[in-house]
Amino acid sequence: MAQEGEIVFSDDLKLEVIKEVCKGFADQAYRTLLVAYKDVTDEQWETQSKENNNFTELEDRQIVEQGLTMVGIFALEDPLRPGIRDAVERCRIAGINTRMCTGDSIDTAKAISLQAGIITREELDIDAEGHIVAMNGSDFRI
Repeated sequence: MAQEGEIVFSDDLKLEVIKEVCKGFADQAYRTLLVAYKDVTDEQWETQSKENNNFTELEDRQIVEQGLTMVGIFALEDPLRPGIRDAVERCRIAGINTRMCTGDSIDTAKAISLQAGIITREELDIDAEGHIVAMNGSDFRI
């Protein structure tokens, strides 16, 4: 229950704020790390583990991701190695199309691709018109 003067956000608003903060960082080519916790006893952990296939599959782990308290969202910068932009440009001049495969979010991947010269700002504008310059793994596998 909220204390007097305390602001309480709905779960939907909390999720929206988290998504916007992460997107803002991703658009700057930062990787994001959300830190959260919840207190559980050893006995609770063992019971949940047994009841959820020893957390073998992603779906099995969802139980431990409920009721967490968020500590914060951190942005990590992984700068390009020296010479990357020049190497991509030399490839372009030689007629080689450079592509990047990464596990980053689509927004982080686009920002890093822009920094590296793999895609241009104009190509991102074309993307808004329905052409694909970046895709996530699940779309790629279709």
